[in-house]
Amino acid sequence: MLFFIIGMVAQVKLSWGDTYNFRHTNWGMTPEEVIAAETMAPVEKNEKLIKYKTRILDKKVELIYLFAENKLIGASYRLDENYINSERFIKIYNRFKEELIKKYGSPKKEITHWKNEALKSDRSKWGMALSLGYLEYFTYWEAPGTTVSCGLKEENYYVLCSVDYWSMEFANLL
Repeated sequence: MLFFIIGMVAQVKLSWGDTYNFRHTNWGMTPEEVIAAETMAPVEKNEKLIKYKTRILDKKVELIYLFAENKLIGASYRLDENYINSERFIKIYNRFKEELIKKYGSPKKEITHWKNEALKSDRSKWGMALSLGYLEYFTYWEAPGTTVSCGLKEENYYVLCSVDYWSMEFANLL
């Protein structure tokens, strides 16, 4: 009976040691291994990426796995919702950032970057400043083997809100 209990404790301890870099994947996995690890079907696949549609924090996102030399090197959640009022993007960015702080602790660096300060003095215009490309937000953390970032910026007339995970080991492949 004692052997059985010790065996059960050892199994539990081993299962606690199982860790992943992102979701149920590890850096360096092949595209086939990543597809096998996911529970949904991809909506797009090529040699550089595998894309899924899913939800996080009740928001529609694209889940994108990124590959180089047939190895998983990064992953990203990109908000897949559009808003007329860009203030909503700032609120969602702050919500994503709050959840990341809960998981990873205080950020290593947090930046609010004004490219054009024309609307900086009026807080009610920051959403407009974002959509015009005048304002960007960026926060990042370092976790074991992984750089995690949360960003919000205008890119090609589109507001991009993303949470990105990058392998430190395969940073040379970026």
